[in-house]
Amino acid sequence: MQKTARHKLAQILLVMRLTIMLMTVALVHAHASGRAQSITLSGKDLTLKQVFADIEKQTGYVVFSKKGTLAETKTVTFSAQNMPLKNFLDLVLKDQPLGYVISGKTIHLSRKVETPAQPTHQFITLYPEETRLPITGRITDSTGAPLAGATIAIRGGKITVTTDASGKFTIQAEAGDVLVISYVGFATENFKVKAGTKDIQISLSPAASVIENVVVTGIFNKPKESYTGATRTISEKEIREFQGRNIFVTLGNIDPAFNVVANNSIGSDPNRIPEIQLRGTRNLPNIDQFQAGTDAGQLAMRDQQFQYQAAALNAPLVIMDGFPISLQRMMDLNMNEIASITLLKDGSATALYGSQGANGVIVITTKQPAPGKLRLTYRGGINVSLPDLSSYNLLNARDKLALEKASGYFSNGTMDPANNLLLEKYYNDVLALVESGVNTDWLSKPLRTQVDQNHSVRLEGGDNAFRYAMEGQYNRINGVMKGSSRETVNGTVTLSYRLNKLNFSNNLRVGNSKSNESPWGSFSSYAKLNPYWSPYDANGNIVQTFRPFERQYWQQGEYSNPIANPMYDATLNTFNKSAYTSIVNNFQVEWRPINRVTLNGGISINSNQSTGDNFKPASHSAFSQYALADVFRKGTYDYSTGKDFSFTSRISANYYNLFNGVHGLTVGLSGELFESKTTNYGFSAEGFPDETVDFLGRALQYAQNGAPRGTESTVRRVGTVGSVNYVYDNRYFADVTYRIDGASQFGSNNRYAPFYSLGAGWNLHEEAFLRHLDYIDRLRLRGSFGVTGNQAFSAYQPLATYSYIMRDRYKNWIGATQSTLGNSNLKWQETNKMDIGLEASFLGDRIYIMADYYKENTSNLLSSVELPFSNGFTDYVENIGELQQRGWELSARITIIRNDATRLLWSVSGNIAHNEDKIVKLSQAMKAANDKLALQYDYTANTPNKIIREGESQNIIYAVRSLGIDPSTGKELYLNRFGQVTYSWNSADRVNVGLSQPKYRGNFSTMLRYQGFTLNASFGYRFGGQIYNQTLIDKIENADRFFNVDARVYYDRWQKPGDIVAFRGLNETSRVDPSSRFVQNESTLICQNVNLAYDVTSRQLLQRMRMKALQLTVNTGELFYISTVRQERGLDFPFTRQISFQLFATF
Repeated sequence: MQKTARHKLAQILLVMRLTIMLMTVALVHAHASGRAQSITLSGKDLTLKQVFADIEKQTGYVVFSKKGTLAETKTVTFSAQNMPLKNFLDLVLKDQPLGYVISGKTIHLSRKVETPAQPTHQFITLYPEETRLPITGRITDSTGAPLAGATIAIRGGKITVTTDASGKFTIQAEAGDVLVISYVGFATENFKVKAGTKDIQISLSPAASVIENVVVTGIFNKPKESYTGATRTISEKEIREFQGRNIFVTLGNIDPAFNVVANNSIGSDPNRIPEIQLRGTRNLPNIDQFQAGTDAGQLAMRDQQFQYQAAALNAPLVIMDGFPISLQRMMDLNMNEIASITLLKDGSATALYGSQGANGVIVITTKQPAPGKLRLTYRGGINVSLPDLSSYNLLNARDKLALEKASGYFSNGTMDPANNLLLEKYYNDVLALVESGVNTDWLSKPLRTQVDQNHSVRLEGGDNAFRYAMEGQYNRINGVMKGSSRETVNGTVTLSYRLNKLNFSNNLRVGNSKSNESPWGSFSSYAKLNPYWSPYDANGNIVQTFRPFERQYWQQGEYSNPIANPMYDATLNTFNKSAYTSIVNNFQVEWRPINRVTLNGGISINSNQSTGDNFKPASHSAFSQYALADVFRKGTYDYSTGKDFSFTSRISANYYNLFNGVHGLTVGLSGELFESKTTNYGFSAEGFPDETVDFLGRALQYAQNGAPRGTESTVRRVGTVGSVNYVYDNRYFADVTYRIDGASQFGSNNRYAPFYSLGAGWNLHEEAFLRHLDYIDRLRLRGSFGVTGNQAFSAYQPLATYSYIMRDRYKNWIGATQSTLGNSNLKWQETNKMDIGLEASFLGDRIYIMADYYKENTSNLLSSVELPFSNGFTDYVENIGELQQRGWELSARITIIRNDATRLLWSVSGNIAHNEDKIVKLSQAMKAANDKLALQYDYTANTPNKIIREGESQNIIYAVRSLGIDPSTGKELYLNRFGQVTYSWNSADRVNVGLSQPKYRGNFSTMLRYQGFTLNASFGYRFGGQIYNQTLIDKIENADRFFNVDARVYYDRWQKPGDIVAFRGLNETSRVDPSSRFVQNESTLICQNVNLAYDVTSRQLLQRMRMKALQLTVNTGELFYISTVRQERGLDFPFTRQISFQLFATF
């Protein structure tokens, strides 16, 4: 243990030394003068392309020019010996139609401004020459940094100029001219010259189209024009415009392939990580969940296990700046740091990650320091959250009392006069409360309208050699349940230093998150309380319990079976809190030893520590049923803590070259080492008689029959990957990826496995037969096949494990018993992915379409194999199981209005996705467990059992078919498995009655931009699936009418023969079991986001406020929810509607 601690300490000290070294070198560099670059070269009749290639090789500078810039240039003959770079460029470009600007390590080439020859004859012009006046200006990026080499052209004219090193320019223009400003990597801007315009300043924003043209995979960057993978790149701008309550909801608002699985229980709880799927699921539940039992408690536990396992096994891999992070860290990430997010979906894209890529990959790229003067950027604001209770339809006090009377609760049924008097007295007591105005709105008691706040400050600057950035963020989310909150603090320091052909960078991130669960308990506890109960007594004190009347438990004039008032627990000193601290340091080195070759190396150290504390004093309602003998056990404290330390090392090499102007070749090779050690432990203590004594050390004892608990795991992984991309004449392209992974999580006989992908594509728009069609901008076909894996499993599943017998001794020795049977042949699950895609744009990108069809087959699924009892084990884990899924995605964007002169833009976009799955093969043990489950049913459960079968989807709903309510009797009619009509429900009659997965899901949005205003509205939809409406059975048919219920109990029930209704009569008190009557078709429309932003464009106003940029934003989230299914939403924690006000400023 001490050795491990020393080792970790040494690693942390090493990182600190490297950081100090970088800062020291940076300070030295800041005071040192840069040395001039010189050229030694001679030649005869050399082309400029040859000359610039030698410049890149000798100096490390990059020469940039647009396509066709070097056309019509002449060959040159010269001799230069140690000539300064600027003098050399003046020499070779003399008498050439080219100009240049040096910006940092980049040489920008552009065509010289052509001065039209003066005509020799007189003619009349509409715009005399004297009306064309010089206009000066400056071009910067969004942070205010100058853009050297930006192009400014007059639309429809021949005049074109470029900016100098300070971003300044001068151009001859007149009123009515439209200046077109463009720069590589930035969106093109248009400026209409007005009368009197003399000086302008234009700020360019990063272009989404340019970001999309480079696919960031986290290992090798790929040019999208020749990339065969199915990906979706989301820009910083889109993240802001489609912002949801967290980063996961935001991504789901943009791409329907990124599915945030709806969870009707957790609602908008800020402390819950939702289940994430990227193009569906690729795993099945394990055998233990089907053997959990069939009573209500076991079924609830099993359903929870389904949810947790699905969330873990189907979650995509998350990569940030080349290294993996957890979903929790992603949820707490400072969104203002994100430059772009790329979703890798198909085999060609995810094969780079081999054994980790089956569920898809989320690649996050953060902002890098920008050179220039010191800049300060602030982004912050407030967010108002309002609880959404529109799905609740509960009875008021008067109707609830009337329902109880109609149900016969105040009818004795006997001739006992004493009981009749007591019943009448109870009814009159409650009626008096109702008449006095008691009508408690219990739903409002634990809720609040809450204001959240978030603030982010970024400092950055430097020059082309040394750059730095520091960012701090504070984000506090107060849940609408009183007392619930999540508070996050993030700090980032990024340093980058370039020395000749070497580039060093170090990124240190520290994050701390604290969460508090609401002491008011579950929201469902309030939704069931009767509205004629008051939470306060006559003196205004909160009552501890309610005593409802139940005729079978009448005792000495008192109402029996006390019901706890959840508001009382909220007044006690209770807490349920957790916290974690994350420290991540990424150190990377880039070296370009020769032209077209780049070597990269990186080390990532990730340390996380978490704690959890849950305290309940003796007076808490959880201990109200403790016997007198257990009085000293009242009050509990649950404590847990965990540590996670991981180390990732990666080295890669990239090579690119263009042969004969038509053959493009990109080769990448990368290797990776990974190790993770995780430790979790905790214990429960009891005996806290006083709520003020909440210190763990004051506990009386461990929990009864309890002891400290803990888990430990160590995972090691090694992998190497190679990737080749070939392009011919920008028309045909192909990708090949091959990776070998080895991991400790699988059997010693199958420790290593290969993964690969093949892809090809065709740029039809580059073909001669289409190139002349001006309305076609892009028409690309691509296809791929890849094999990936999944290893999100237990660290020791291939090993035979033993458990120590701690409660017994033999001569002071402890024994051990084998708890699991090992399997040295256990190997990775494999997912074969096939994808065919089309991408097209027309009419100057006014119409954009992208479509994908995919099919996936996951084999070697881990499942249980039954063993004879003589083996001592009932089963062991084996690679048996197969799952298939297929689907398609379609996206489209149409720009309806694009008027550059008036700066008016209106576009609409939409996308739709379809996914379906099928179980191809199950193990015999899994089949036996399902068959047993199909014949059993617990008659206290309200939910259908989850049953999976070969040839069907794992999302099938199994229930008995219902013909509805018999109008003549008010009883439910069923259709058994033999097709016979009956009044009897039988678990053996359950069949496929629906699919709990939408057939189609998608989003659509519209964006309107005018001058400095931008309005964006997005909507989400899903339809074609079914849902088991739990509200109908929990709050109507099987409702406990001693508590509050859905209003449909009172209004939509059978009352007399001939009534055609959906629910049984009040006289029917027998239990209702799951049937197709509660399975409903679901079609849902959600207003995901409405965003209004204003960018201040007045240069005078910005100068007066000493700002470089200012943006004001109003954003609303989940404004409305419309569904064909009427059910209660947000059972444990309500859903919310949000409105936020944000400010972005650069100084």
